[in-house]
Amino acid sequence: MIRAAVEAKLYDVVLTSYNFKQDHHLEVQKAIGEAAQAGLGIVAMKTQAGVYWDKEKTTPINMKAALKWALRDTNVHTAIPGFTTLDQLQTDLDVLRDSNLTDDEKRSLEAPKLAGFFCQGCDQCLDPCLGRLPIPELMRSFMYAHAYRNREAAQALLLELALPESPCGDCGECPVRCAQGFDIRQRVRDIMRLRAVPREFLI
Repeated sequence: MIRAAVEAKLYDVVLTSYNFKQDHHLEVQKAIGEAAQAGLGIVAMKTQAGVYWDKEKTTPINMKAALKWALRDTNVHTAIPGFTTLDQLQTDLDVLRDSNLTDDEKRSLEAPKLAGFFCQGCDQCLDPCLGRLPIPELMRSFMYAHAYRNREAAQALLLELALPESPCGDCGECPVRCAQGFDIRQRVRDIMRLRAVPREFLI
């Protein structure tokens, strides 16, 4: 899509996921380099890679290191890491003052690759799904709710999707195998509970 944007000669800016956990980050790096050379601005998103290494949220990703990793690429012109607290804002501002990765920060990004929360959107889950569910979007909603603790955004995304009343309810054994190791069926069932929560309870 980045290369298509370059070829179209219609766009000024590319907003793209770009983080150290992407299996294909080298391919993304090449594409954004081509886009930058063509004069497009590059804005990196999903730089924090889901915030935690593990689903249990016992091992947080080094937020400074993750943001520095994306910004160290000279073809990335800016990034949009989310924040909901002043401490998180301060972390982002600290990176502006010094974006050089220390040796300790580099090592922190080499921790064991656990499933965590970041869905790469590889779409390998779509064909095996008997219910034809929009699994990448459901995993994004799960990340909003559990990693970012932004349940309002998670619910808003759920309500945009054309979902059956009980996703995964009629299936026997789930044939979907996530490339990241997510338990897709469990996460879908978990996040779907949020759809019925009154909005005023989430704000």
